[in-house]
Amino acid sequence: MAKPIRSDLFDRRLLVNVGKGGVGKTTVSCLLGLLAAQRGKKTLIAEVDGAGRAARLLGAQPGEVGMAQTVRPLLSVMSVEGSAALAEYLQIILPVKRVIQAVLASRIYQYFVAAAPGLKELMTIGKIWYEAERIDDASGERSWDLVILDAPATGHSMQYLSMPRAAHEVFRSGLVGRESQRLVDLLSDPLRTAVNLITTAEEMPVNEAIEMYGRLTEDLQMPLGYLFINRVHRAEFDEDAIAQLGDPARLADPKDRALAAEVIRRAREEAGWTAINASYLQKLRDCVPLPAVELPYVYAEEFGVEQVRDLVAVMDVALGASGRRSGKHARA
Repeated sequence: MAKPIRSDLFDRRLLVNVGKGGVGKTTVSCLLGLLAAQRGKKTLIAEVDGAGRAARLLGAQPGEVGMAQTVRPLLSVMSVEGSAALAEYLQIILPVKRVIQAVLASRIYQYFVAAAPGLKELMTIGKIWYEAERIDDASGERSWDLVILDAPATGHSMQYLSMPRAAHEVFRSGLVGRESQRLVDLLSDPLRTAVNLITTAEEMPVNEAIEMYGRLTEDLQMPLGYLFINRVHRAEFDEDAIAQLGDPARLADPKDRALAAEVIRRAREEAGWTAINASYLQKLRDCVPLPAVELPYVYAEEFGVEQVRDLVAVMDVALGASGRRSGKHARA
């Protein structure tokens, strides 16, 4: 069974956002990052094998892989990749620079990185652990109060999350055993970690969210946070209200007829999406018993910084309301 959740996500040290590709994981990660920073948390958004979308959504250009880039006060973003994470790890454990360079340049090393099953996934999660636990040498304080992991699409993210446990079961002792145990300890601790499910209220994303909920609770037994439902349509009218608009053909002016016909077409489309979303919202309520936050569909030619800014306030209010509604699920 899943470990109990706490109502305030921002008390954790690590948030992992998972879901089907294209449902808005990066958007939700940016919104959570902005809210955490507004609460005074030094926050890092880590994209796995990302294309720097988080930086762009926050109004910045993507930085170098593996390097934190400040995009707002108290908020930074980083793109994390397995091979780069392994190279960074080797630089930590191998103090002699010329030895490091020789290792990284060798053909055997390159072949090993490409062929070793699960190595990139393990090193990526190791990098996330390192950032979540990192201490600033100058201040002696944690570099980050919160790390938000923008995970890859559903199937791949399960490989990332399951790899530390699999590595520990295989190796048990030694360097790999010790390091993987640290990762398992972080990922399974409800006081430090929460996994958020991200979806849209449509058939395939909902089915994947339900399947992932089952795997996270039964197979991996990871602590869960919130269910974020993105791009929700909620029309305040139905087909009867649209019918009252009448037939556009009755209008004399061709421009008026064309405009009225387009308004009716779009209204029917919005009413249709509202009905589709409503059915899948109910399915999510029935199958995924987590506090849920709905984010509205945003009409924009290109989704970007302005739309993210508008949604921050929506999520802030929704998180507060959802936390109050889910009090019976929450851990004090």
